[in-house]
Amino acid sequence: MKKYFGLFKYEIKTILKDKFGFILIIYPLLMFAIIGFVLPAAGNNSTAEMTALLFVIVMVMSLSFGSYMAGVLLGFSLIENKDENTIHGIAVTPVTVSGYILFKLVYIYMFSVIGNLFLIGGLKIFAAEAYVIEYGGETLNLLSNISWGHVFIFSFVNSFFAASVALLLATFASNKIEGFAYLKAGGIFLLLPLLSLLSFFSDGKQYILGVIPNFWPTKAMLNIMMINRHPSNLNFYLYMLIGFLYMIVLAAFSFKLLKRKLGAVGK
Repeated sequence: MKKYFGLFKYEIKTILKDKFGFILIIYPLLMFAIIGFVLPAAGNNSTAEMTALLFVIVMVMSLSFGSYMAGVLLGFSLIENKDENTIHGIAVTPVTVSGYILFKLVYIYMFSVIGNLFLIGGLKIFAAEAYVIEYGGETLNLLSNISWGHVFIFSFVNSFFAASVALLLATFASNKIEGFAYLKAGGIFLLLPLLSLLSFFSDGKQYILGVIPNFWPTKAMLNIMMINRHPSNLNFYLYMLIGFLYMIVLAAFSFKLLKRKLGAVGK
């Protein structure tokens, strides 16, 4: 266990020295400031329809981007390990390559959980009264509709998405330049759960979007926020369970792909 504490100290020092890594670490704080105070002020100067659209998009961003950025942080760290060929040197230490990657996955998962709790929980405490919209003839308070139980369950489940993002990014990006390209492309897919609010996807066709890992936990939260009781919707916990299982399988598959690409030894 002591060897992993040493590794953790080294990882934190490395992240804080890297400007990009430092930005990703403080990302939840930046998002909280923008989403909690700046955007509600902008919404007050818009029409009711535009405000509703803006606030829903912002909610999807806050639900999706925290874990995604945590995964990107780890992905770029692993890419750097590949570029500098340092990850192979770990194979001859007491910490195997597999152990080193798993160690990184655990601490980035914890960062993601904390980031989600801070961002969504902080918005619920400080900005709940700002995120009120008119939708379907009803007045909805998006953040007040979700309970703290929903916030905690979502944070713990959705944070597994970070592992999948990190492993896939490290597997398919040959260098940081390619990593940035994947980063931009991936950001577009994160917003696709918004399509589930369209009438076309309101029924069983919503599950077409289920190929996107973050669809399941995000859709569960959107249903609670928007008080969506369509008969084709699943129970909140079923959405979360499917999302959890899907992301675990995806992370395990990506882990094997990365080890194969690295030619990892010392398994």
